[in-house]
Amino acid sequence: MHTHIQYGPAMVKEFYTENNVIFLTGATGFVGKTLLEKILRSLPNIKKIYLLIRVSGKMTLQGRIEKEIFTCRIFDTLKAQFATPEDFYNTIVKKVVPVKGDITVERLGLSDDDLTMIQRDTNIVLNSAASVSFDDPLNNALELNTKGPLRTIEIARGMPKLAAVVHISTCYVNSHLPGGSHLQEKVYAHPFTNDPEALFDRLQRMSYEEIRNFERDTVLKTYLNTYTFSKSLTEHLIQRRYSQWRLPIVIVRPSIVTAAIAEPVPGWVEGVAAANKAVVSCALGQVQEWIGDVQKKTDLIPVDMTVKLILLAATTASSSAPRASIYHAGTSGINPVTWGTFGAYLTAYWRSVARPRRRVSDDIRFEMYSPAEFKHRFDERFGDQIRHLAQIQDAKVKRRTQALISKAHAVPTMFRKFASNEWIFEAVEAMSLDDVAPVDFQCRLRAGIDWHRYLEDYNAGVQEFILREPVDHSVVVDYGLRPLTLELKPFPGISNDSNNNSNVRAMTERKEQQSLISRL
Repeated sequence: MHTHIQYGPAMVKEFYTENNVIFLTGATGFVGKTLLEKILRSLPNIKKIYLLIRVSGKMTLQGRIEKEIFTCRIFDTLKAQFATPEDFYNTIVKKVVPVKGDITVERLGLSDDDLTMIQRDTNIVLNSAASVSFDDPLNNALELNTKGPLRTIEIARGMPKLAAVVHISTCYVNSHLPGGSHLQEKVYAHPFTNDPEALFDRLQRMSYEEIRNFERDTVLKTYLNTYTFSKSLTEHLIQRRYSQWRLPIVIVRPSIVTAAIAEPVPGWVEGVAAANKAVVSCALGQVQEWIGDVQKKTDLIPVDMTVKLILLAATTASSSAPRASIYHAGTSGINPVTWGTFGAYLTAYWRSVARPRRRVSDDIRFEMYSPAEFKHRFDERFGDQIRHLAQIQDAKVKRRTQALISKAHAVPTMFRKFASNEWIFEAVEAMSLDDVAPVDFQCRLRAGIDWHRYLEDYNAGVQEFILREPVDHSVVVDYGLRPLTLELKPFPGISNDSNNNSNVRAMTERKEQQSLISRL
């Protein structure tokens, strides 16, 4: 193992000057792409970044990174720093070396030459590859979110210059714990077993039918979905194998990753997954009724805050630590926002701006109901259409109707467990990194988010970057309330008075949100 100085977050730039070759997986995804842009823009001394890229058909490696990465608008800010495209290419693009591979294949599908090159050169491994689909079959989720990271770490074991491995997980790995729990930056006991290795081996031996039954009867009755279960199992396996591996591994757990708050531009967002799916479904008039509780806290974390924490966390990795350190990238512990506030700003924005071309209905609402009430309203709204589907002669109209009905049911169902519960993710360790970081790497978790401004930027970002609609900045959105004040809430357990004050503030906030919902 390469001997290196333990710099820490205060010397993040010095750390990446010494450890200047990175192996990044998942670079074509939302977090991975934003991470790559931040590295290239803010860490000029990085020498080389190997990107694991899956290719198929006639698409070449270079063609895929040019099409899916460097033509992306996230790089406009960086490109503007160069006089010509040639300067950008020679200074930036040449640092990026795509290698053909696949996290679902042993040895990541790397050729012998590529494996030798990566293991010889790499100092830092950033594992961002994952499936963020909430409804993947369990076998697919395990392949991508458990076996993939373990394969990546096996590759890292052969790196003599290795200084850090950052595994990107999710705050919701502990969503099997009761709603309302304040969750710390640690691995909690697994709900199924004290031996994650035995569970992992058992899952790999299961037939297709057995694993489907295990998913239905065990996983989905305990976890939010297969995504959170597979991520949880990976963490348990990493911690179990940590003393054997003796690798400098850290784990970063983002909550629900949303649009950038500042970098490279406010509102930058990509992909229709997680919270973005809720925004798009509402904006296009596809979904009006949701399953959940407007008073429950959600946890949104801007993508640029997430990638800064990932880069800071790498500076703390140590092979001599007793276990892998864990950092929460989340806001619910000190600066929460509720589903009611999220929905109120969402509907107000999309009622005010120009009608998107793909909108199917101008009925823009974000109303939450109990499961029973949702079923009643869904049947009331779509019952006749469902009963008369067979009578629709136009195949195109029939497909569109089926798709709309399916989405109006599937999307709220996907969010049901998230929006009906709340977990408070404490970020004490993450804030300790943030407190000493240089200004351009500060996540500002302790300072909190101005949700009024951020949610407007987020919706505008969806309008511009996902729906590809022009944003008219002269439009004044009438939110029907004063701008949300920045209310920082103490962590629980500080004192009884602090907890009582938090309860009073929470009640006040709920009343304000209920009033807001009724006015919109």
